[in-house]
Amino acid sequence: MRFDTLRIRPNSFIKKALLMLTTVLTPWILMAAADVVEPPKEFSLANWDWVSILTWVLALLVILVIARAFDIGALTEKITGKSVMSWNNINAWIAIIFIVLSLAGVFWELKYHGQYVLLGDSSSLHGETYDSMFYWTFGFTFFVFVVTEFLLFYFMFRYRYNENRKALYYFHNNKLEVIWTIVPTIVLTFLVLRGFTTWSKITGEVSKDTQDIEVFAYQFGWKARYAGDDQQLGNQNFNFISGTNPLGVAEDSKVEELIGDLKKEVAQLEALQASAEDSTKAWKARHDRFVSTGLHITYPEDYKSLKAKYTDAVSGAYERTLEKDIKRKKTALNRISEYRKDKDFFNGAGDDDKVTTEIVLVKNKPYNFKFRARDVIHSAYMPHFRVQMNCVPGMPTSFAFTPTMTTAEARQTKGNKEFDYYLYCNKICGAAHYNMKIKVTVVDSEAEYNTWLASQAPLVTPAIAEESQKEEKDSKTEMGEMETAMLTNNPTLN
Repeated sequence: MRFDTLRIRPNSFIKKALLMLTTVLTPWILMAAADVVEPPKEFSLANWDWVSILTWVLALLVILVIARAFDIGALTEKITGKSVMSWNNINAWIAIIFIVLSLAGVFWELKYHGQYVLLGDSSSLHGETYDSMFYWTFGFTFFVFVVTEFLLFYFMFRYRYNENRKALYYFHNNKLEVIWTIVPTIVLTFLVLRGFTTWSKITGEVSKDTQDIEVFAYQFGWKARYAGDDQQLGNQNFNFISGTNPLGVAEDSKVEELIGDLKKEVAQLEALQASAEDSTKAWKARHDRFVSTGLHITYPEDYKSLKAKYTDAVSGAYERTLEKDIKRKKTALNRISEYRKDKDFFNGAGDDDKVTTEIVLVKNKPYNFKFRARDVIHSAYMPHFRVQMNCVPGMPTSFAFTPTMTTAEARQTKGNKEFDYYLYCNKICGAAHYNMKIKVTVVDSEAEYNTWLASQAPLVTPAIAEESQKEEKDSKTEMGEMETAMLTNNPTLN
């Protein structure tokens, strides 16, 4: 029998083993070539490392040649009936090599990239406990990972097939069952109880000296609201949200402006509703003219828009839409009117509130962030403060913490003069989610904070407040003059 007439079939086991080995070793060899991973460069053939590329192509060819040699060996065994090599021994030694290199890669990764996990540099009071919890959990799980993975591959080597040895059928061991049930139970109980205690402490009742700051999420940005001189955040409601009142604060002038806008919109919609029949006729005439003159071919986009209007008008969808919009806006007006009756709700506490596009905090001062969302679910995430809380529309949430490191100190610690804290959105909320963040600055003193807060404009500008006070003063003066005139003209009243 001629070997050149045989069709050599690849040995799937050997090829899979070599492919797995190559896949595992490649990233470790590449990372070992450089201590620091360089940032990605602009795509260009000139930036390619052709030496490395050709080296890896050559290595791949060598692996394929070795795989083919194994195929030839397997075929030789099949034809001659004699064993050329011990596949069980090869598999066992591959397992040992794999586990040794894999564990070496794991420890290398921890050494060189563990610094980027943001552990041990917490900038909040509770963050130290949080990091400690992570270390304990990681320590237990990492120990179990190393032991179990080592034993798994060691057993593959130690108990590989040997024709001179008979396998032992080991059915059950009560002592072993008890050990691997009780030990994980104790460890998990410790981790769960500590986690529950820590979480309860973090999310428990806040102290009286804690300052409230409202953080408002919307697609795709954040706004913060600070209390003014009265040290009290005003009430809010989503029904009050408008272009000039994005957070829906219960402030008289803003809400009155919104009521006026809604009434104008209702009047416009009612006018459109009253003229719906005339609009239908006009759209029909224009539609017929487009078709008869061929303009629907010359201006297809205009015709498409016109046809949609005409179809909606004829089917009654146009009038139904107007009716729904009118009903929705009248409902909003009724809701606002009911709130306006509650004088305690409109207590003026929000008049001096300040809406900002930056968050400034004082070191070692406790804060309670009150989160709200306007549209979809967002997630407030401040990694350096170990803070994360979902922001759900219609369901206010909160998270209290105390910053312990100023921005200047963090820059010095990290060796980065341009470092800044940020509050990010950690919930995929739409197309611009990636850019949804707000800067957080931690200052060292109340003086710095007060200077910044004084530069922020209040919700109601001083000009409006002064005008209101002037009108009240003029009213009192006018009443006084009227009283004086009455006394002058009626001496008997003296």
